[in-house]
Amino acid sequence: MKTDLSKKIQDLLNKLSRKQWVLLGICLLILLFNAVAVAKELPLVPLLTAGVILAYFLIFRVDLAMYLMALSTPFSVILTVKNVNLGLSLPSEVIMISLTLLFLARIIYDLRVEPKLVKHPISIAIFIYLGWMLITCITSELPVVSIKFWLSKIWFTTACYWMFIQFVKDDMKFAVRYFNCYAFSLAVVVLITTYKHALTGFDSDVAHWAMSPFYNDHTAYGAALAFFLPITASFFFLPENSKGMKVFYAIITGILIMGFYLSYSRAAWISLVIAIGVLIVLKLRIKLSWLVTGIAIIGTVFYFSADEILYRMSRNSQDASGDLTEQLQSITNISTDASNVERLNRWNAAFGMIKERPLMGWGPGTYQFEYAPFQKSQFKTIITTDFGDGGNAHSEYIGPCAETGVPGLLTVLTLAFVSLLIGIRTYNHTKNKYDRLLVLGMTLGLITYFVHGFLNNFLDTDKLSLPFWGAFAVIMLANIRMRFGEEWCEKDALKE
Repeated sequence: MKTDLSKKIQDLLNKLSRKQWVLLGICLLILLFNAVAVAKELPLVPLLTAGVILAYFLIFRVDLAMYLMALSTPFSVILTVKNVNLGLSLPSEVIMISLTLLFLARIIYDLRVEPKLVKHPISIAIFIYLGWMLITCITSELPVVSIKFWLSKIWFTTACYWMFIQFVKDDMKFAVRYFNCYAFSLAVVVLITTYKHALTGFDSDVAHWAMSPFYNDHTAYGAALAFFLPITASFFFLPENSKGMKVFYAIITGILIMGFYLSYSRAAWISLVIAIGVLIVLKLRIKLSWLVTGIAIIGTVFYFSADEILYRMSRNSQDASGDLTEQLQSITNISTDASNVERLNRWNAAFGMIKERPLMGWGPGTYQFEYAPFQKSQFKTIITTDFGDGGNAHSEYIGPCAETGVPGLLTVLTLAFVSLLIGIRTYNHTKNKYDRLLVLGMTLGLITYFVHGFLNNFLDTDKLSLPFWGAFAVIMLANIRMRFGEEWCEKDALKE
């Protein structure tokens, strides 16, 4: 076996031209030079090297810059500059900003975006979402904070939706390779996290920070894993998959499942269970009207039983632990579980903010700076801060409502409704099996996020924004291909 492998390597080396040998030598020298710089604690050298490589990709190979963005996002870490109030995730957000500037420059210069893309309901929903957010920046309590927040949304959506579309529209396999890059890096993060976790005997408390510095806590980590599990599982069944690729998806999915369980993220567990429920509904071909009716009935029952449910929840004293059963029981503990009670504290503060400014809100990104005065003593916990510097509202719906008013909440709900409706319809009606599996994975991934969004919000981070907006793009393009045929788009010169 070793002899065969050595022979294959030798044959490969013999096929290299002189130019390729020179290029290989230069790459090895660069790696060696940067390794020495890191050992000597000279961070400027690898940063400059990365900048030169990124510039080359942006000029000559934008597709490789896209792959690099997806590959680097799970490994990116936050850079905070003191006295500037600026936090960037490196290197992913630097790549996103660069791609955004490149896309805008190409739009001005020569890039034509097909009207079908711009006029699609998903794109329109994104325009409305960003447009209202910009309006509320003008009336914001902290305009500088809001403008920075809005700009981050611009580079997230431009790099991960509009730029991504330019490559996927005439090659859906680009989307598979793109999501594979993120999934592979996420699997490596899982292995690193699991190793750190194992050193402590898989202590459930350690599970909250073992994934740092790559993910800021176990909830964001769990949300990313829940998002990608339906995607890698659906990719396993893609037509034309080689045995090697099936093995790849099986291994990646197995690693993600391990990390998902050890994340101890209750919201992530719930979101994946609901996504599996939706998958069963889709496979059984249950009519959408029946599903909506069932949800309405369940919602009505919960509404009229609210007092009884809250009474039982208040008597639950099971805290989060390493035991699966106890961890699930702790989900409804609103009496002693600090995480749950603090979430109620954040929500209650947000409701107070909404009551005071229901139309325009306090401004995008301002919740964490404004919620402190709205906290009430009965909801405060050991992790409550009097300065209100503990983070966001822990809800993808309540938070935006406090920051951008009720219309802002409606724009978020519109994003969810339009993307899931189009995703489900495309899955049910497209004749292309490849597109069908892609849409299934993306739709179920989005369902996990929208469910998770009731308890946490991560769209202000690169970690979840990249797959989130990428999933929107895949669903939209598959829908257009279904309606207008697979050769609907005009070729452009962006990739050359």
